[in-house]
Amino acid sequence: MSRKIGIICSIIISIIAYSMNNVFIDLDIKIGASTLALILGALSANLVPNIEKGGKWMIKIMMPLAIILLGFALNLTSFFGSDIGYLGLIVVIITAITSFMACYFIGKYMKLDLETSLALGTGGAICGNSAVIAVSPGLKLKEEKVGVILAIINLLGLITFFIIPVLSKLLNLTEEQAGIWAGSVIHAVPQAIAAGESIGPEAIVIATTAKLSRVSLLVIIVPLCAIIANNKAKLEGEKFKIGTIPYFVPGFIITAILSTWFMPTEISNQLASIGKILLLPLLTSVGFFINKESMKDAGGPVLIVGLIATVCMLISSYLAIVIFS
Repeated sequence: MSRKIGIICSIIISIIAYSMNNVFIDLDIKIGASTLALILGALSANLVPNIEKGGKWMIKIMMPLAIILLGFALNLTSFFGSDIGYLGLIVVIITAITSFMACYFIGKYMKLDLETSLALGTGGAICGNSAVIAVSPGLKLKEEKVGVILAIINLLGLITFFIIPVLSKLLNLTEEQAGIWAGSVIHAVPQAIAAGESIGPEAIVIATTAKLSRVSLLVIIVPLCAIIANNKAKLEGEKFKIGTIPYFVPGFIITAILSTWFMPTEISNQLASIGKILLLPLLTSVGFFINKESMKDAGGPVLIVGLIATVCMLISSYLAIVIFS
């Protein structure tokens, strides 16, 4: 019975999050349905008892489908998009590397496990919620840990969304430079686009292209994280089996390749839209596992690592823009 309640709550909350996001869009407020789903899921967990059982079932069913279908949202050629230019490409690469290195070394100092550091680095380097969801199965992260990482990533994403347009004006960056800065640092796609829009018409195009360039890196990061996790398990005495890499990891790569070179854009966009819809009950269900205990146990270290990594990303990307402009 408790599983059914969790499943029903997940679906209802997803619909509410989707509807709320449409209202916010009309009000020119860019939060994102996935962020709303995560927040509402976390709030519901403290109101409805034993909701986690249904959430666990939804995650098990929805995650593989959502990850495979999200591959259709990628266009691997966007990494070399003409709108971003060589400057944007350099900044995106430097920022992504900074995110992973900062999360790894600071996470090691803060005694975070490697898997958490990698997921946190991926969320910062690539595209927030979707990136964390995509790598978490390969990293074998538990639902509670994924929930904490997503909560921190969303908080940091909102912070960068607000401060980059302000800092861009204070630092007298051109629209091109500000667009690259927003697209290479801000975590979520809608927030990066909205930040670019607030800066200017040229910035929105460049911010969008830079952000999509980061998203295309997922096709490398998803299998890489799974391989790293399996190699770690092997070093700790577990036998390495190729089957321990989730089947939807190669599925994600295949759909990304199909979307980029072999499928009409209309079809790949429709399939990607289904994947994004499936993300809502998935993120709602992950939200069920965000509670006082999980945030108390892991939230502090994850927040510190994520915050320092975000500051490092802001500084490194700004310096790259100034040096290579």
